Amino acid sequence: MIKNCLIYLCSSLCVLSLARAIGGFPTVVDCPATKLIREAKDEVCPEEQEYIHEKLVRLSPKFNAFFTSLRSVELDPKILEVLRENPPIMGLAISGGGYRSMLTASGFVKEMDKYGIFDCLSYISGLSGGSWVLMDLVSQDFNVSSLLTNWKLNDGLLKGVPDFDISHKDIVSGMDDYDEDDVILRRMVLEDDSRQFFDNFEKSLQLAAFLLDDEDEQKRVTKRGIGPLTKIMDFFLQKIDKQRGEEEEGEKKQLDDNKDSLFGSIQSLQQVIQFYIDLHLDVRPKKMEGFTVSFTDYLGKAFKKKLSDLNGQSSSFSQLMMDSTKFQKFEAPIPLFIANCRNDHLKNVIFEFNPFEFGSWESNLGLFVKMPYLGSTIEAGIPSRCINGFDDIGFITATSSSIFNNVLIYIWQLTAQSSRETMKAIKNIMSIFGLGNDKLDEKNFRPASLNNLDTDYAVYQPNPFYNYPNVNNELTQNDYLYLVDGGEDGENIPLRPLTIPQRNLDIIFVIDSSSDESNYPRGKKLRNVLHQLQNDKDDSHSYSIPEFDKIDQYPIALGCNQQHLPIILYHPNAPHSYGSNTSTFKITYNESEVNGMLQNGRDIFSLDSDGRHIDCVGCLIAKRRIEQMNAPSMPKICQQCFEDHCV
Repeated sequence: MIKNCLIYLCSSLCVLSLARAIGGFPTVVDCPATKLIREAKDEVCPEEQEYIHEKLVRLSPKFNAFFTSLRSVELDPKILEVLRENPPIMGLAISGGGYRSMLTASGFVKEMDKYGIFDCLSYISGLSGGSWVLMDLVSQDFNVSSLLTNWKLNDGLLKGVPDFDISHKDIVSGMDDYDEDDVILRRMVLEDDSRQFFDNFEKSLQLAAFLLDDEDEQKRVTKRGIGPLTKIMDFFLQKIDKQRGEEEEGEKKQLDDNKDSLFGSIQSLQQVIQFYIDLHLDVRPKKMEGFTVSFTDYLGKAFKKKLSDLNGQSSSFSQLMMDSTKFQKFEAPIPLFIANCRNDHLKNVIFEFNPFEFGSWESNLGLFVKMPYLGSTIEAGIPSRCINGFDDIGFITATSSSIFNNVLIYIWQLTAQSSRETMKAIKNIMSIFGLGNDKLDEKNFRPASLNNLDTDYAVYQPNPFYNYPNVNNELTQNDYLYLVDGGEDGENIPLRPLTIPQRNLDIIFVIDSSSDESNYPRGKKLRNVLHQLQNDKDDSHSYSIPEFDKIDQYPIALGCNQQHLPIILYHPNAPHSYGSNTSTFKITYNESEVNGMLQNGRDIFSLDSDGRHIDCVGCLIAKRRIEQMNAPSMPKICQQCFEDHCV
């Protein structure tokens, strides 16, 4: 046993050394002489300012090529000159919605690239499924043609979890239909239980990883009935009492079918377990350095496994951007990953990760830390231990798209269709996930609260804003930040970071793949964002909220006549050429489905390759510059476009 412990210790040290060598986890570095915390007041950070300035200088020929390619729009030469000298600042916001969003938005981006518009973007923001597109772009050095080439879409993101559907509720983007205060309170009550669950989860994987390293030890322990496979199997699916001799044959078959739907065949169970053990081994070095880990760390490593281009490379977000050829040449948009903060009772408090900084523009914080030093121990703005590599891009992406709670909802749906014995087993699973003390609604087969676990929180500890002077609230009083899926508060579109006056955008494209009705958007999440902007203390960037009854297949433009605001060109996901209303929780797609979703995303942007619509896009892009010139005349086609699209 001592020998095995030494082997385990040595293997742990080897993992640690290898992780250090490839930049796979946080490491201690010397602290810089410059300040790590910036107070966000009237402008973005100097690095972002410089990047946008340099990018706009290089955009003149691209905008010139786009506007001269338009079929029916003949702009005055003076307007073209202004567009060349002062190109519009444009952004793209990609909503959440799982693979539905990722595939639709990927097609949308590919079509933007076809018309030369993607290269003209200065910013691109994403949350939840939209953040997966950002991660893919970063890993592909922003080569749009390479999007999705490394995703094995016929193989699920998480082993052992099949496709499933939530027929009436999208848990990620539909939280507003529930009493959110009640959800948060329940979550706090069960906090201790969920922490205990995660400890059990981690210990089970650690034991399995240890025992599988030694054949003799595995055999010896297996004989005693606690072999690694048995332990993990018990963890994921508690043993079912099969001694009911009176059980009907049909009920037995239903039980077997449900077990197969959860893990596939018994033969594949070991592969499922090995998958999670591998994730554990990837996460372990971070914990060995003293950092708190959560389910989000495991999900982040699953994302990294999906993108083979990241294997063997640094996974640090800031380092990847430094290594990006296009980003260093100012040819890529600045990516913004969006997440929500769940410290105490906070709602609609959003944080952003960009290549330069992490922090929030919210009025109750207004602070940013330099991205490479995320994870450093900083108190009152003064660092005492500096870290590089905490900004793992998989971890950041997983933070913006925490989906382990969705797995629980799947299990609950399975319960509704199960025999009594299967229900007993599923109840045991829910108990493990911290739901053991909650009441089971036998009629509807759903937990009393849909989101009462803290195991899906991403834990950012140390909190870089801890005890910051003159900022005393939930965001600075604790040495940790709890961050969750960017769409949990009903803001399933990452618009707000693009509308801040400091970024001075002229137009924002939106591709919305939210699930409002039959897995299609009906403007509900856009309305939520607009209401949030109106609730902001600074109402200088509040939009008039139109009626959304007519939202179906056609894009609409908001803020057209509010010249101090960026125009929002909103594109809802709709079935132009393919039924793209797949479930948020569908996690496998065959080649035909992928091609259909991508083409439909293309058609959403181009309105089924309508040349006149692209002309209208050009008019909307140029609108703010035309207004600034007080141009005496506007092309007639542009006037008609504004009448057709502006609401």
